[in-house]
Amino acid sequence: MASALIVYRSHTGVTRRYGEEIAAYLGTKGVDARVASVGDCDLEAPGKADFLLLGCWTSGLFVIGQHPDGPWLSFVRAMSPAAKPKVALFTTYMLVAGSQFSKMRAALANKTSKPQLELKSRNGHLSASDKAALDRFVAAS
Repeated sequence: MASALIVYRSHTGVTRRYGEEIAAYLGTKGVDARVASVGDCDLEAPGKADFLLLGCWTSGLFVIGQHPDGPWLSFVRAMSPAAKPKVALFTTYMLVAGSQFSKMRAALANKTSKPQLELKSRNGHLSASDKAALDRFVAAS
């Protein structure tokens, strides 16, 4: 059975809920999915999963300067390099995600393989298009 680790940083609980919905959906596809906050995740764990999904709420001004917050960046910088898993990114946002994904990808340089999926949500719930994208992400491994 394939395994997925969903690691998130949430400010108000919306990103946590999004990560949990991602895990629940992957579970319906036969993937053993585990969810952990950046504060509770073992820094070696990302390299042990088949799929690694990293999520953070979008910090910054409402329409400019979006970026991952400090605790998410600290986790990524401290985690052991993880070449094995297939990587996806996810975020939650108020108005626009803006440069969030490019800054997340930059923080992951030399830590993981290139992310192959980016998901975003305003309300922390999976959309039909999110589910279709996750189906493709898991099937392409």
